[in-house]
Amino acid sequence: MQKKIIDLQPWLDYFKMLQQYEAKGFLEVHPKEHEAYITRAGLLTLSPAPATPEGEGDAWANSEALHSTVTRLRAYAAYRSAHAVGQQYPADMSDPAAPLPAIPEADLTAYLSQPFAIHIVKEDYPHDLLLTLLLQQKRTWYGRRKEAIEVIDYTEHKPQEK
Repeated sequence: MQKKIIDLQPWLDYFKMLQQYEAKGFLEVHPKEHEAYITRAGLLTLSPAPATPEGEGDAWANSEALHSTVTRLRAYAAYRSAHAVGQQYPADMSDPAAPLPAIPEADLTAYLSQPFAIHIVKEDYPHDLLLTLLLQQKRTWYGRRKEAIEVIDYTEHKPQEK
């Protein structure tokens, strides 16, 4: 039986693009803390379909495009944490000939099973929080795991001006 070959090049290209987002200041990933900060414009650019702007938290949670983007950001954080979980050779994404890190499946599964927070901030300084998207796995009643996004909306709790 021949083993199925998985092409990882699309993921590597996507991770390289996210690395460029980090270099330009649109994205900040903290793999050890299981969180990331991204500007609203950066998130809307990464989402394959237009998402709703601030103020409509339920629409964010129910968007299939947003769920896909958040899952990919968490996968990028897991990829970035590869050297933090005991890898001998950290990934050098600037060199295409560099070997890929061999992430043990148990470490990757453990990383992806923990909650991951994505904080959406304003583009302009100071980067005020708009939303926090908490991605976590939940069990359904029949035993399968399902990823759910909980939305914490900070735009509803603005202090009133006098």
